[in-house]
Amino acid sequence: MKKLIIVMILAATLGGAKAYIDHQLDQELGKIAKQITVEYSQVSSSLLGQVVVENIDLNSYGQVHINRIILHQAYQFYNNLPKSMSLNLEGVQIPINNTTQPIPLLISAFGYEPYYLSLQELYNLGYSKIDADISLDAKLQNNKLSVLGIIDANIWGKFTILAELDKVAKPFNTMELVSFQVKYFDHELVNKAISHLAQRNKITPTQLQQNFISKLTNDIKQADITNNLKQFMQNPKVLTINLEPKLPMNINVLKTFPLQNFRLTITASTI
Repeated sequence: MKKLIIVMILAATLGGAKAYIDHQLDQELGKIAKQITVEYSQVSSSLLGQVVVENIDLNSYGQVHINRIILHQAYQFYNNLPKSMSLNLEGVQIPINNTTQPIPLLISAFGYEPYYLSLQELYNLGYSKIDADISLDAKLQNNKLSVLGIIDANIWGKFTILAELDKVAKPFNTMELVSFQVKYFDHELVNKAISHLAQRNKITPTQLQQNFISKLTNDIKQADITNNLKQFMQNPKVLTINLEPKLPMNINVLKTFPLQNFRLTITASTI
């Protein structure tokens, strides 16, 4: 009986503490929401250290909605630089703009209009919104940061993003990028885009692919890249893009994204 009473008292104490923490979280998040125009239905925490925010609307960015945000082991953020972080965004919904917009200047300047697919065209192909689940995991060890992001965007495909950074400390702009990788898993978007562009240009999909690869070969003169892009277009499964700075590059330099200072590799695979 005494054990039962102790358990009941402990549960009541923890429950009361959790209710207080949830109230404080709601108060603090409310202050932030007013500054950046965010609305949400509720915020809560778990005894395992999770913070959960429900039904978020980012009014400053159009009609962006997120069903749920889960920050795991949130207590680590009492330190300046947590050793690890795990974040999940469930049910991210972003509407696609169904209006005619001008072709980007760089696309026109380099003659890639025949291969440019506008947001309005994507909308008409059935891609009226982005509906995705996003996860982010980061680990810090010996001032080196590894970040893995996964974006599962259903009909748009799946993306994995892996970044390695060095010299992680305050100020953050002293960090250096070591490597950056994007891997794309196609879910039939590429074939639909090629078919649509071919029809728009009144040629066959095979001719469109040949024309694109021919132009790209003349422009960049890197056979390894163009051959892998050709392979991916013919059998769109997985495309991997790797960027690695030729010299250590801190965040300030990275903002200008000087592509000539990177080693670029592109590979295609079926798994």
